[in-house]
Amino acid sequence: MIRSATIKNKVYKFVHKEDVSVITNLYGRPFDSTWLNIDPYGKILVKGSNGNGYAWDGCSPKWNILDITWGTPDGRLDFETEEPMTYYASMIHDALYQYKGDAGISRKEADIIFRLILKEAGFRLWWIYGVAVRLGGGIYGHWKTKTSMPSIRVTGCSWMQRSELVDQK
Repeated sequence: MIRSATIKNKVYKFVHKEDVSVITNLYGRPFDSTWLNIDPYGKILVKGSNGNGYAWDGCSPKWNILDITWGTPDGRLDFETEEPMTYYASMIHDALYQYKGDAGISRKEADIIFRLILKEAGFRLWWIYGVAVRLGGGIYGHWKTKTSMPSIRVTGCSWMQRSELVDQK
């Protein structure tokens, strides 16, 4: 856990202290910032090794009521990663949302990447969570990048032993 530097009394649910990447076919969109790097060849990197690590709350929305956290479940623990099933998908998705299109990736593309990572992880409710982020993601403000590629692929994930091709469907 880590305390927020900008939100009073906020402690993040997850903190990842190693770099994490996915390989996509979103070529020619280089971007670099404190927490996110996208190389010209489509590799999206969340910089967990930066500072105290990358912090986020998992799948949204979540609310703390009567000292209990209510909201979207993050799924069972994955045997391979020992993290909740949605852990890496929500991390990559949150990092892309944090920059709202400054990184050259549209909201639609970020949502598709989220869905593809969930599917690759074997999360059975990937399609429901995919619909939910498409419907609910618009409340996070205006994105600078609007256009999107018609067929996005995730061909590798740094945290998985296997790197099977997953196509957008």
